[in-house]
Amino acid sequence: MKRLSASLHPKYLLALFLVFSVSLSSMANIFEGGNADNGKTLFKNNCASCHSIDGSIVAAPSLKGIDARWKEGDAMLVKWIQNPTGAIASGNAYIASLMAQYKGSFGVMTAQAVSEAEIKDIMAYVKAGEVAAAPGSAVVDNKCVPFTEEELNGESKSSGDTFIWFVIIGLILGIIAVSSANISKSLKNAIKENSGQELEEELSYGVIARRWMWKHKVFVSLIGLFVFCYIVVVGYKSAMDIGVYEKYQPEQPIAFSHAIHACQNEIDCQYCHSSASKSKHAGIPSVDVCMNCHKAIQKGAISGTTEIEKIYAAIGFDPATGTYIENYEQKPIEWVKVHNLPDHVYFPHESHVAIAGIDCRQCHGPVQRYTVGRIASIDEINAQDLADVPGLIKLTKQTLTMGWCIECHGAAKIDITSDKANEYYQEMHERYKQSDLGLDKLREILEDGSITVKEMGGWECGKCHY
Repeated sequence: MKRLSASLHPKYLLALFLVFSVSLSSMANIFEGGNADNGKTLFKNNCASCHSIDGSIVAAPSLKGIDARWKEGDAMLVKWIQNPTGAIASGNAYIASLMAQYKGSFGVMTAQAVSEAEIKDIMAYVKAGEVAAAPGSAVVDNKCVPFTEEELNGESKSSGDTFIWFVIIGLILGIIAVSSANISKSLKNAIKENSGQELEEELSYGVIARRWMWKHKVFVSLIGLFVFCYIVVVGYKSAMDIGVYEKYQPEQPIAFSHAIHACQNEIDCQYCHSSASKSKHAGIPSVDVCMNCHKAIQKGAISGTTEIEKIYAAIGFDPATGTYIENYEQKPIEWVKVHNLPDHVYFPHESHVAIAGIDCRQCHGPVQRYTVGRIASIDEINAQDLADVPGLIKLTKQTLTMGWCIECHGAAKIDITSDKANEYYQEMHERYKQSDLGLDKLREILEDGSITVKEMGGWECGKCHY
């Protein structure tokens, strides 16, 4: 009895109460105390492709008001997000009601690789209800308004058009000169005939032209020099443009708008181009990826149902019933490849995206204002705001050329000493330190206080060429 009474002493009860209270506070307030700023980034990367927070349906029910609707406790919410299948298998009545209401239209949510602390941040952001995160709201600052044709191509004039005008003007002047010569000759012969003088002999146009040019040889020489220089300049420029495809924007089978998906709806680039961080190619999304959203979104903001119906026709989906057509012969969407490199060039997206951490817009330009895929010009890339594209390197060479890559490797700085440094560069750093010659090289590299990709082998031919 003495032992029992000791265990029930008020001070022990108080301690147990405090421990229990702390345990409850760590779990029971997942909608309180999170970091909404961090939650915004997490929401964009993990949730925005399906959910909104403004009440509108994107590809799943809106999360607006979830803090008031959810009555099953924080542990179940965490389980529902991290392991939806396990939450369903638990037999929870509220989860079962969600499945009965939404599974037919939206399917089952994919398990999300987020921690409990990250879920807390997301819920803080959702509860804050920031309007800027709602699909389509980014148009307020005009950053998501697509470029017009005039903005993209209106300033460019073809040198070929200029050359054609030179040819036309030259032909007109030639005709005038020949006509004038014939008229002058006819008048002279008429005068001589009346006065009984011998008429001028009939000469071919070639002879007349040669005599005229010889008589006016200084003028003809200057014109010839001008034409020669013009042909050299135009020829050189044309030769340098071989293999340069800036502003190439082919028509696509579906009028997909990056401005709506990547900017207005804030869908992360790698949600669609999922292999960019783990393979050589960024990849083109399958129709199944499109259907993750368009099973529910059946009407677009620009073209209504016209373009989305092309997705349904490819995969065999009946929007009226919300079901896939059985035994349907699916047809792939034949997207036109935009960014093409020569066969002997090796460009791995993985090392640039996952290791170097380069923003997609460093190479692809202001995608948030493009519609279909486009090869950005160097001017479009450089015109981007550094606040939107942190670390943007402004280059001078034309996009997708060898000079463009070399210039970037010469300017891009790397870190070989931090824990986040690439293992390849860390190994090179260690090798440099193992010999006097290597140390001298390392001192030379570090002389200006920074290390560029070029200084760590980024200009070696084998880095980019097979």
